[in-house]
Amino acid sequence: MDAAIQAETMTYQERIDALRATKLAQTREKQQIIGAMDHDDHGLILPPPDRRRIVRTMSSSGMPITDCLLEGFAIESNHPSGGFFGPRAVGENYGRLLRTHPVYIDPVSSLAGGYHVNFMSYRKPHWNPDLDFSFLKPEIERYKLLPGIGAAQHFCQDLQIGLDLGWGGILDKIRYYRSVHGPEKDDFYAGLEAIVTGTQNWIARHAEEAFRLALAETNAQLRQNLMEISQINEYLVAGPPRTFREACQWILWYQMLARMYNGSGSLGRLDVFLQPYYERDTAAGILDDEEAIFHIACILLRDTGYIQLGGPGPDGSDLTSRVSYLVLEAGHRLKIPANVGVCVGDMIDPGLLRRGVEILFADKTGFPKFLGSDRTVEGFSRRGYPVELARQRAYSGCHWLAIPGREYTLNDCVKINFAAVFEAAWKELFSGAEVPSVQQLWERFVYHLGQAVDATARCLDFHMANMHQVYPELVLDLLCHGPIEKGEDASHGGVEFYNLCIDGAALATVADSFAALEQRIEQEQRLTWEEMKAHLDSNWAGADGERARLM
Repeated sequence: MDAAIQAETMTYQERIDALRATKLAQTREKQQIIGAMDHDDHGLILPPPDRRRIVRTMSSSGMPITDCLLEGFAIESNHPSGGFFGPRAVGENYGRLLRTHPVYIDPVSSLAGGYHVNFMSYRKPHWNPDLDFSFLKPEIERYKLLPGIGAAQHFCQDLQIGLDLGWGGILDKIRYYRSVHGPEKDDFYAGLEAIVTGTQNWIARHAEEAFRLALAETNAQLRQNLMEISQINEYLVAGPPRTFREACQWILWYQMLARMYNGSGSLGRLDVFLQPYYERDTAAGILDDEEAIFHIACILLRDTGYIQLGGPGPDGSDLTSRVSYLVLEAGHRLKIPANVGVCVGDMIDPGLLRRGVEILFADKTGFPKFLGSDRTVEGFSRRGYPVELARQRAYSGCHWLAIPGREYTLNDCVKINFAAVFEAAWKELFSGAEVPSVQQLWERFVYHLGQAVDATARCLDFHMANMHQVYPELVLDLLCHGPIEKGEDASHGGVEFYNLCIDGAALATVADSFAALEQRIEQEQRLTWEEMKAHLDSNWAGADGERARLM
């Protein structure tokens, strides 16, 4: 550790600055070893040098990448392909990874933990080859679909379940319902239990290491911090959080657990979850705003989780609180990427918007984002849901929301390539004997779009029927309403609501193509179809790069 840090008592801002410097150094190391990343930097820290295994492999999207695996850990396969499938095999393998995962403690941080590997990297192959969907592949290829088969996470757990129960309470709940449902669903509960006990082992080893580090630490401030980390985590192995700092530590453990499992980044309404702890601790005189900002910054440091600030409650009242502002301030002081969204609406505190804009212009880091709450609620309600339910949806991903713990979605995972649909219509139009027209092109486009939608629906049906036996949502299942009680994965009937949407990729290309045709027809009343075809073929060629990217 830097001698200057050892020699003095640091302010909270000085500690934040030191943590940020460490974070930047870790990111530079990743860039040097792994190379450029065409994806979010979620906060993964490379394992210690003696535990690193650098490999060249293929990503789940078929792109060559450099990956880092954990030396000393290997999955146990339950299939001739060498893969591992089903809740028991997945849960037990992940539990074993947690038990062998290195301890990471920065004595400057108030929170323990850091994650070193992505469990998804061990999924080779990603899909069980016994569950054949080759009958769907012709249409997947024809329309260049991203069909959603095998897609993971992209919904939102309810952190309140974990904050209320703690890991010990969650384990008791699993064991109770395991006894209720009997052998038929034993694999599902075995997988859940393996993850929880693995998590408890992970946390306990951090408590032990923090105590060991405290005994050797010569700086009084850091020694006290390490002792507190040890005591907090020793308690959190089983107990639910009691204080603001304990709640931050519990949330961080869950967030790292979910991110490492399948890339899940949803946190939801962090200000709402932390507000009761803030009120109790400040009333008791054991917490002030500077300390609260520091603990929140230590969460943001470790992962770029999706967080909503403010927004309506079920009754329409504004949930903006003092903690909403403290989260903004923590991100402002830390100045690293953070997916924090500030709600904007007619009934929402305008001061939160103003502060968010001030920070956005002051820092120039793209933080925070802004969420149009009123229109989002209206849009969901138009699908027939009560407005009270629509208001409960929380910002949970790149550009989407979900009802925490109650709604399974595959937002952002399912796409129809409108350009490929248009191409199918275009080629069919000129392969026939009829004299072509714009109307005929439009009719064929509508037909092929319907075929693409139907094909996507069949793919989603296949996913929903089989995903729970391939790679179930075990970590998110822990904090959802229904999976533990029913013995069913969230992808297979475990939760209450299922909203599976479709993104339309390259829609602008298609719109431009039709617009170009109409414009040329207006300009040249006697334009021949051969001229139109040549013009549109040229226009189409300009979109090849975008089409290739989407494929």
